[in-house]
Amino acid sequence: MIGKRHGKRQYVIFSCMMMALTCLMMTLVLSSCGVDDIDISEYSDAQIELTGLGDEPVVLTPADLKAMDCKTLKTESTSDKIGKVRATGPELDTVLGNYGTSKADFSKIIINGSDEYDVKLLNDYITEHKIYLAIGIDGEPLDEESIPCRIIIPESDSAYWVRMVKSIEFVK
Repeated sequence: MIGKRHGKRQYVIFSCMMMALTCLMMTLVLSSCGVDDIDISEYSDAQIELTGLGDEPVVLTPADLKAMDCKTLKTESTSDKIGKVRATGPELDTVLGNYGTSKADFSKIIINGSDEYDVKLLNDYITEHKIYLAIGIDGEPLDEESIPCRIIIPESDSAYWVRMVKSIEFVK
C-alpha cells in the first residue's frame, strides 16, 4: 500500500512538472523569445544619426545596433497595411541607455526616413509604447526599401513604423 501511494505522489508531481514545462514552452513559442541571427553585412556600416543626446550628433550603424541587447518579437500593426511581422533589433531604451538617458527624458522624438517620411512621437506616446530599431524582419535582412533600420512599435498603427531611418532627433 505504501509503495502504491508513493508511486501516485511521484506520478502527480511528474504530471505537474510536465504541465508546467508545457506551459513554459508554449509561452516561449507564442512570445517568440530568442533572437534571430540576421546577416546585415550588406548594410552593416550604413549610418543613422542621433541628435539631441549631447553637444554633438551620435552616429550609429546597424552593426552597432546588432551588438546591443537585441530581441526578436512577433507583433502586428493595428492597420491592415503590414500585418504580422517578426522583428529583430534593440529596444530604443537599450540604445539610449548607452548615453545615460531614456525615452521618458524627451518631450518628443522625431524619426526621419531617407524617403523624406518622418514621424513625430510625443512624450505620452513614447512612454506608453516600446519602440524597436529593427535590423531584420521575419528572420531575414531588411530589404532595400527599409535599410538601415526600421522602427517597429508593437500593436500600433504602421504609419509610425518608419523605414529607411536616417536620423532620430531627441527633443528635451
